[in-house]
Amino acid sequence: MNWNILLQQLVNGISLGGVYALMAVGFGLIFNVLKFSNFSHGGVVTLTAYIGFFLSQHLLANFVITFIITAVVGGFAAVAIERLVFRPIRRKGYPISMLIVNSITVAMLVQQFFAVTFGSDYYTYPVFIKETALHVGNLTVSKIYLLMLGISAVVLGGLSYVIRKTKIGIAIRAASSDISTPSLMGVNVDLVISVAFFFSGVLGGITGYLLGMTFTVDPFIGSMILKGIIASIIGGMGSIFGGVIAGLILGAAESLLIAEIGAALTPIVIYGAIIVLLLVRPQGIAGKISEVKA
Repeated sequence: MNWNILLQQLVNGISLGGVYALMAVGFGLIFNVLKFSNFSHGGVVTLTAYIGFFLSQHLLANFVITFIITAVVGGFAAVAIERLVFRPIRRKGYPISMLIVNSITVAMLVQQFFAVTFGSDYYTYPVFIKETALHVGNLTVSKIYLLMLGISAVVLGGLSYVIRKTKIGIAIRAASSDISTPSLMGVNVDLVISVAFFFSGVLGGITGYLLGMTFTVDPFIGSMILKGIIASIIGGMGSIFGGVIAGLILGAAESLLIAEIGAALTPIVIYGAIIVLLLVRPQGIAGKISEVKA
C-alpha cells in the first residue's frame, strides 16, 4: 500500500475511533455505577442523530449551536429513561436482568418509532465545511474526520477531569465501587445516578450528531453502539482510559483492514481477533474484571 494512503486511512480510522471511544465511555460509565449493560444508549444515539438533523436542516444551520443543543438533549433523554424505566426497577430490588431487558426494549422502541414515522429513508446533514479535504503535501485528510477527532479528544478530556477532580465525579467513582455505601455517608445516590446518566447521554448525543454528520441518518444508526460496546469490553468495562484506547485501536484497525482486504472480510478478522484477545486477557486492556457480568 502507498504510504500516503496508509497514513490517510490511519488518520481517518483514529478519528472514527474517537467516536467509538465516546460510545465506549458512555456505555461503560453506566456499567460502572449500576453494573448492567445499558443498551438504551443506542436509542439515545438514534434519537439525537435525528434531532441534530432536523435542527440543522430546518431550524438553524449552525454547527456549534445545533451540536450543543443535541448533546444536552441527549443528556436529558438519558435521565428521563433512567427515571421512567430503570429507577422503579432498581428501587424495588428486582434483578439486574430486568434492567438489561428494559434497556434493550427502549433501544428497539426508539428504533421502531423512527422506522415507522420516517421510514427507511436516509437523511443527510447540511454541509458545514465547504472544503471537506485538507491537503498536506501528497496527503489528503478529511476535515470532518479531523473535527470528529478533535471534538472527541476535548469531550473525553473534559469528562476525565470532571470524574477525577470534582465532587460529583468523586461521588460517581464512589458509587461505582459500592452503590449502597455512599448513601450511608449522606450522598444522594439517586442524584449521582442521574448525573451519571446525564453524562452518558451527552456522550450519546455527541455520538449521534457526529455519526449523522459523517454518514447518513436512518432508524438503525444506533446499532453502531455495538462498536462502542466492543471497545468498552476490550478496554475493560468501566475504565475510561481503557475504553478510549480500545476505541482508537478498533477504529484504526477497521479503517486499515477495509483498505487492505475489503469491507466484507474486515468484520470477520476483527471479531476473530477480539475473541482471541479476550481469551488471552479477559479483563481487557485496563486489567479490571468486574464482579457482575451483564
